[in-house]
Amino acid sequence: MLSMRRKIFLKVSISLIVIFMLSFASCDTVPFCWECVNPHNSLDWQTVCSSMSKVKLESYGYVCTPY
Repeated sequence: MLSMRRKIFLKVSISLIVIFMLSFASCDTVPFCWECVNPHNSLDWQTVCSSMSKVKLESYGYVCTPY
């Protein structure tokens, strides 16, 4: 009887953890945009809505702020 309760508890726990983890995946679908400015030349700026582009610009030294 105790083994059956443990199996049920384990299945319910794993299901809840999976549902909890999947709830964070929805944050990736929200469109965030950033304005990236070159700190050495304020006239050099770009607007990006892709996180990959943001990371690339930041690797070049740009400062990105969300808007």
